[in-house]
This record gives sequence, C-alpha cells and structure tokens, in this order.
Amino acid sequence: MADQTNDASPHAEIIQGNEEIKRVTHQQEPTLAALPIQTELPIADFNSEKKSTPLPSESAYKRHSQKGGKRKFNSGNQANKPKTDEISPGKMLEFRIKRLIFNLGYYPRMDIDMKTSPDDSADKITDLDVYGVYIHKDFTTKTIWADCKSGDVKIHDRLSWIKGIMSTIQINDVLLVANNIRTSVKQHARKSGIQILDMRVLEKLENDFNIRNDDWRGSWNPKTQHNKIVSLAKLAIPTNEPYKKIAGFISSDYWVMDNYSKAKKSITALRDLATVATLPLSGDQLQTVKWAIFELISLVLLAVLNISKELYYFNEAEKKETVYDGLASGDVPNKKRAEIFDAAFRVAYSMVQNQIPEFQAPLKMPTFNLAPPGYSESFFDLVLRITNKPNYYFDILRFIDYILMEHDLTDKVLVASELKAMFSNYDDLVIGAKTVLHTICQITHLPRDMFSLIK
Repeated sequence: MADQTNDASPHAEIIQGNEEIKRVTHQQEPTLAALPIQTELPIADFNSEKKSTPLPSESAYKRHSQKGGKRKFNSGNQANKPKTDEISPGKMLEFRIKRLIFNLGYYPRMDIDMKTSPDDSADKITDLDVYGVYIHKDFTTKTIWADCKSGDVKIHDRLSWIKGIMSTIQINDVLLVANNIRTSVKQHARKSGIQILDMRVLEKLENDFNIRNDDWRGSWNPKTQHNKIVSLAKLAIPTNEPYKKIAGFISSDYWVMDNYSKAKKSITALRDLATVATLPLSGDQLQTVKWAIFELISLVLLAVLNISKELYYFNEAEKKETVYDGLASGDVPNKKRAEIFDAAFRVAYSMVQNQIPEFQAPLKMPTFNLAPPGYSESFFDLVLRITNKPNYYFDILRFIDYILMEHDLTDKVLVASELKAMFSNYDDLVIGAKTVLHTICQITHLPRDMFSLIK
C-alpha cells in the first residue's frame, strides 16, 4: 500500500470521487454549513425524521422502577426476532449511563468482566457496569468507570472497594451512581477521584448535553444490544465452542492482554466470523454474528490506537520494526524468547547427560524465531496512516462504533446531517473510517457490503 502524501486526498487509493453532501433540515439540530465530503459513495439524507419506536421515557422508567416492576421492550421486526427480553430497572440505568458517557466524549462499553489474566483458571476481579475510554489527538487515553447502584449501598465500604479496583486496573475516574448520599461523603469521595452521581444530577447532565429522554440509539439502544453477548455465547453453527470463546474474549480476555495480542486475537475472531457471515443464517443468528463483528472491529481499532500512542514519537523505520516485532511475538520480544529457549535447551541437555553420560549435544544450537503474520504490512500501513494524519482519526472510535451499531446493524441509511451534529470533524472522520474499514476487510476477508461507508 502506498505511503500517504500531503495533498488534499491522502487516501486517494482508497477513497475515490468528491461528492457533495446535501444539507438537510433536521429538527433540533445545530446549524452547520454544508461542506464537500470526500467519499466513495454518496450518503443519503432525508428531509423527514426516522421512524422508530422509542423506548419508554425517563419519567415512565422512573415511575415503573418505583413500583419495583419490570418492563418489556419490543425488539422491532417480530418476524426475525425472538420474544423480547425483560430489562430490569438496574440494567436500564446502565444503558442510560452508557448514553451519558458517550455524550461526554468517551467510547463506552458495558459489562466487562475483569480478570487477573486471560487464562481460563484466572481469578475474576470484578465486573465493570459501564466503562469509557477517551482518546486525545496524540492518542493518549483517559478512562472512566461508572458503578451503578439502583438500591441501597453501604457507602464507605463501597468507596474503599472502588479505590482498590481503581488502583488494580488503573482507571482514572469513577462515577458511583447512587441516591441519598450526604454532601460530606461526596466531598470525601471526590478526593480519591470518585464522583457520586445521584438521579437529580444525572437529569441535569442529560439536559446540559441535550440528551432527549427517548434517545436510544447506537450502542446504548437496549433493543439491539441487551443480552447480545449471551446470544453469541449460545450460538452453535454448527458447534458452540468457537462462539463461546469469542464471547469470553469480547467481555473479558481482551481487557487483560497486551495491545498486540488484543489486535491479533480480534483479527483471528473476525476471520472466523467472516466465513460464518456468508452462510444462510436465520434473522436472529445473523444479527448476533453482525453484532459480534462490529464489536470486534471497535476492539481492533482500540488496540491500534493504543499502539499508535506508543509509536507516535518514533520515526517510520522505528515504527515498522516495533510493529513487526510486536505482531510476531506479542508482549515477549523474539530476543527474550530466544534467551528463554536457550536456557531451557541447556537445562534439558544437562538433565539428559546426567542420565546418559555418552549423550552428545547437537553441534549447532537450534534457532528460534517467530515470523510476523501475513497481514503485517497492511497492519503497519494503517498504523502509519493514523500516526501521520491524526486529525482524520480523532474521535474515530466513537464514530465507527455509532455508525456500525446504529446504521449497519439495523440496515439504516446514513443521515449526514445527524452525524454532522454529533461529530464536529465529520468530514475527516469519513475519510479515516473508510481507511480503517477497508484495511480490516482486506485483513479479515469480511464482505464490504456489510458496511454502509464502503459498500
């Protein structure tokens, strides 16, 4: 893949044409000037609001939760979807917090099981209700964890426990969502980087960021997201074990690996699912497989952005050497692996010679080296593009997550005016997202028609 140039179209080999996106009148949107967008295909706009069935409003949710009941949410097209799951008030609160964290500028996740290692026998540390990652223009990160308690809480015990978790898994800030907490306790918690958020302040924050009560889109939409990881773990096409492993990787193993292992294992999982996605699946199975693919794409991108942070101040030759070595060996360099192998060989030789004195060691020590995977050149090219043109990739993780989960998962046409209102650097993000998706499709053999930006 050719290196980028400094002209107006750094991705000329990927992005063709220069289409004019039409300005659309959209209720409650900020006024934005129409800008020429560099795209492969025009993104359609509509002059009317999208028709959708809104989830219950916050006021209805609160009235319902006060009664201690549970509410069912319709799952859209009943011909292709199973009987709807019941969503508890506590889980609904987590989706609400995930929506807030997205609007605060973070890439949000729910239900992460933190373990001591990716091994099957590893001990579980805790589960994170909502977790967010904010990535700056220089690829440095800031993390936030929201611990949601819909009932009574022993506040001082909880604060002590949270401080221990923050130190163990290196989280910058914590939101403890709980009601009826004294001001003095909030002041004490703040000194440790913990903010206590009650429902009244939550409503104010939602108002500050113009979050509507019925705004359930993207990855915070319970109708498309609730229990998807459970559905993935139960798939059997034709056997269950591969999908159970992928579900465990998404929800747990990924979060305790080094960045190169995260990227490589995500790519391996995407290659497996790329084959499955072309099979004649039922509506429910296809939705679950697509959801898993889109989750893994975001996880690959997060790992690549973290690698870009590590390499941002390297020259091109240093970047290439580091990326190839990381892809070949993960968190243990080849040189270190060779030293371990040499030590193990000498110990084994000594043990055998003690038992068989006439045993002769090989004249030449076996060599130990791991070759990088075949996609290393494409992977490095993506890292190079990202680090050379960071403006095209600022906020890229939220942008791709939103498009995949709001539009591609549900086959909705992209609405440019909606995206411009959400992302101030929309034009740059379209270019960056196309580059990312083209590269991932090239590496994993995913069909491009799954993605509205590049099909």
